[in-house]
Amino acid sequence: MEWYEKEGFDSNPFETDPFRHNYALEGQDKNKEELLYRILSGDMLLIEGKEGSGKTALLKHAIDNFRGKGKVIYVDGKKVSKRLNIEKLLKRGVFRKTPKGMILLLDNVQNLTKRNCERIKFYYDQDYLKSVVFTTENYASVSFTNSIRDRIGKRIMRVKEIAKNDAVKMVKDRIGGKDTITTEDIAKLLMLSDKNPKKLLQNSEKLYAYIVKNNKEKGDIKRIISTLKQEEKKEEERCFECDGKLAKIKDNWRCPSCDTYCMKCGTLVDETDTVCPDCGEEFEE
Repeated sequence: MEWYEKEGFDSNPFETDPFRHNYALEGQDKNKEELLYRILSGDMLLIEGKEGSGKTALLKHAIDNFRGKGKVIYVDGKKVSKRLNIEKLLKRGVFRKTPKGMILLLDNVQNLTKRNCERIKFYYDQDYLKSVVFTTENYASVSFTNSIRDRIGKRIMRVKEIAKNDAVKMVKDRIGGKDTITTEDIAKLLMLSDKNPKKLLQNSEKLYAYIVKNNKEKGDIKRIISTLKQEEKKEEERCFECDGKLAKIKDNWRCPSCDTYCMKCGTLVDETDTVCPDCGEEFEE
């Protein structure tokens, strides 16, 4: 039995993937309004922020608001092949039905190619794409073409650190108001997490799980979190070819740089495969 099941939760209350939970996005009201306004205005917009700051959650907010009003296409740059072809993605079963007014949400665009930039520009200028929203950790490091940068212009949304009040509300809402983690605990965790929402949730989970497994004896929070992080590092695996950090997918360790694999189950596949031979997951081209 998982720690959260012992506490009466059906699933992990500290889940960080916005596509796997329906918790509110705290401290982002202005950004949520600005995002929806820019999409309705037919703009290109870039959202910049550190890993875990809430960029993907903002895109999920856009998806929830426009799902029934038009076709929304979401692409996570971390989970698709570097051979991603925007043109084929848009045409496949999309433009054949509704060729105009699409909304393209491109998450984590650090590896966006020049060719895909040109495709996006073309479809945007021809009104096939009503709006395009990009997210990245660092705008300056993305290989955007000048034409894409011109269309983005000054429409850059920078996601700030989460404030204490919003952090407290976020964690409290996740645990249904239980006092297992107090406001004081959350304030300490916030500082240990560099005021990053994702890190805060991850550290809150570590602390809560520790409390449950040790009969609610908290002790020193900083020491607990530090110890748990060290245990995680011991479990890390590295690629024998490039020495890069491996990603654990289900029970498999894979190298994002050297391996071609299914992002759902970790099965190794050929670059020409369109469907995972193990779990049946369809791949984006």
